[in-house]
Amino acid sequence: MFVFLKFLHISAMFAATSLAVGPIVVYYLVARSGDANALKTAMKFDEALERTAGGFYGLGILVGAAAALTGSLDLTAPWLLTAYALVVLLIVNNLYLSIRMRALRELALAGNTSTLAALSRSSALTASIAALGLITLALVFTMVVKPSFF
Repeated sequence: MFVFLKFLHISAMFAATSLAVGPIVVYYLVARSGDANALKTAMKFDEALERTAGGFYGLGILVGAAAALTGSLDLTAPWLLTAYALVVLLIVNNLYLSIRMRALRELALAGNTSTLAALSRSSALTASIAALGLITLALVFTMVVKPSFF
């Protein structure tokens, strides 16, 4: 049972990450092009993708907890505490990115291309996109290597 739950956990988390990270990077790159019509088209299904990704993240967390309990893993192991902290950082960063990208979409819908071009190139947005990749990599590393930082 543990191996099956672990498989479901990994599958759900990969699906969630693909649906969360891939599109937002595409939206960011399209927004930087300054093409308002392309951004409107790219973000047409943004909310549906975001809800689906969130559902997979929730499923992955629940199945992961069930797998840990079934496999007699300590839910307070240092590597899991690190993973929990990284998940919280990832959620906060994703919420920030979602708000920023929706604001860019609204500018595109309004036809405000000059403001769209300027805001899509802000250093805060670029840093958040970079953090998205780095936090995701750190989370995968933590779950695979299971390091103890404390």
